[in-house]
Amino acid sequence: MRIVQANAVYDRAAKTPAALLDSYRTLTEWSDAVTTAGASVAVVQRFHTNASVEHNGTTYQFVTDTLTPWLSTSGAPKAFIDAIVAQSPDVVHVNGLIFPALIAGLRAALPRVAIVAQHHGGEFPIRGSGLVGWWQQRKWRAGLASADALSFTAREQAEPWRAAGVIGDQRIIEIVEASTTLRTVERDRARFTSRSPVILWVGRLTTNKDPLTVLDGLERALPKLPEAQVLMIFSDEALLPAVDDRVRASGVLRDRVTLNGHVSRDEMPGFYGAADVFVSGSHSEGSGYALIEAMSAGVVPVVTDIPSFRVITGDCGARWSPGNPQQFVDALLRVCERDLGPQKLAARDRFARELSWDAIGRRTVSEYQIIRLKPDATPDPTGT
Repeated sequence: MRIVQANAVYDRAAKTPAALLDSYRTLTEWSDAVTTAGASVAVVQRFHTNASVEHNGTTYQFVTDTLTPWLSTSGAPKAFIDAIVAQSPDVVHVNGLIFPALIAGLRAALPRVAIVAQHHGGEFPIRGSGLVGWWQQRKWRAGLASADALSFTAREQAEPWRAAGVIGDQRIIEIVEASTTLRTVERDRARFTSRSPVILWVGRLTTNKDPLTVLDGLERALPKLPEAQVLMIFSDEALLPAVDDRVRASGVLRDRVTLNGHVSRDEMPGFYGAADVFVSGSHSEGSGYALIEAMSAGVVPVVTDIPSFRVITGDCGARWSPGNPQQFVDALLRVCERDLGPQKLAARDRFARELSWDAIGRRTVSEYQIIRLKPDATPDPTGT
């Protein structure tokens, strides 16, 4: 089976193909995992120049066009589609559900080839009401109907799209969108503090990540965890003034919460290795990269009860309702009051079985073989 991965966006700051591949690790690691699982993989990548690069045995074909780096929902560049066709795919894997015109263009060019579009977070960006909204919905539905299957980290994530009339009855498959190759640093080499447990936050300081609810809960929980220390790592600093004020204003938080700020990727294994518990207040996620990295290091999750996190964590750790600080307190204390050793082993074991790149590669190849062998499953491209 030959799978062609189609990536329609690129970072303008990447000046060379090598620079782009270095920064787009999910692109290369997904390709490596699917190749290891037995498929033949090629990648076609929009870029500001044409090039062909070999990376770990996979060919990356870079294709230029006159459109912006972030392809619009109505964009279907002919050169990009022609390059995909030239790879003679059995299955085309499109990164993102936000390119309905591209998917429709691929269907027109490859009427007998299976197409899978993979969700990478966010909601359908349809704007307008009345006739405008109806017309936008119709175009999206027609475009996405050209895919044989849509892939989500959790099946439940498809429901808002279906309720809005954007997707129809095509097959929904559940595959975690990404994994990690970060190496674990053992705890005795990674210690940042003698306190225990070490509670780790990794995430942007935004309303969706909801750090203020987490801090509200920590202020209530930490008096019952007298030896605990909290480390907060973040990049987007939209809520940093509010977070900093909240920590400084609390006698509990001020002495127990360290705002580490941005940490390089090379340093992250040390933080994961030092941590016992990973916390998140996210209201929605495409998957949960930091959570997956944490579980790879055996960090016990105490995260919000949202679809992607349910799939990722399984029976590990504890979950709580977004925006509810008391539920967070209860979940955190339940985890910390039990022996953390077996819980950490369970998190690491789940990563190896369900969340590693090897597991994702095997599941992808298995699902795509089924889709490829069901030619009658190709939906009506009109969306009717």
